[in-house]
Amino acid sequence: MVDTHCHLIDPQFMRDLEQVLKRAKEAGINRIINAGYDPETSKKTVEMARSYPWLLPAVGIHPNEAAEESIRQMDKIETILTKDKVIAIGETGLDYYRDFSPREAQKELFRLHIALAKKWRLPLLIHTRNSLEDAVKTIVAEDYYHGVFHCYSGDYEQAKAIIDMGFYIGFAGVLTYSKRAREVIQRLPLERILLETDAPFLAPLGHRGRRNEPLFIMETMFFAADILDIKPERLETILDENARRLFVFD
Repeated sequence: MVDTHCHLIDPQFMRDLEQVLKRAKEAGINRIINAGYDPETSKKTVEMARSYPWLLPAVGIHPNEAAEESIRQMDKIETILTKDKVIAIGETGLDYYRDFSPREAQKELFRLHIALAKKWRLPLLIHTRNSLEDAVKTIVAEDYYHGVFHCYSGDYEQAKAIIDMGFYIGFAGVLTYSKRAREVIQRLPLERILLETDAPFLAPLGHRGRRNEPLFIMETMFFAADILDIKPERLETILDENARRLFVFD
């Protein structure tokens, strides 16, 4: 099983990372996309991959960071790309929910990430919150259609348009308690969906209010198998094939 979006570089894992990884391995999770969200955590993802090769690094700056300053720090992200193997660009995108950064600055930061993904031929880990339409417009303007809309929160028609462009749709633990997410995933082609934890955030039902961790993706997977009326083993195989196709790993 592949957790296609996780933040093991988050301080919440500092004290018990070894135990978290042990639980994940024992549950059959053999790859984790470990996503940075600023220059420091992005650097940390590649450092962790040296000790744990099954933690696949992604580098980027989350849109909640101060976008104007982040624009000036994008050279640090490219420096990482020139020195280390990276599996994806992100987490990147647009976040209008909290509006921590001016929207035009967020768009410019997103465009810079897309340019890096183009240059290095890597998939994007795309974050959208109250910003899906603008994110799609930015992508179309930059003409790059390779990646995943992670922790998807839009409707089916938007998801269909995103898939038609060539993207994957990622679902986190929210799937277990969101009627809208369930309705979307039930209508999507299986070959275009991915599962993730977004740990330490967005734990599935039964763990809400607690720190999320990669182990819990198995609960989301079994839940998805049930609502999709497919055997868990078959769904897991499809999801793993999808992840390998997008992220290109052995």
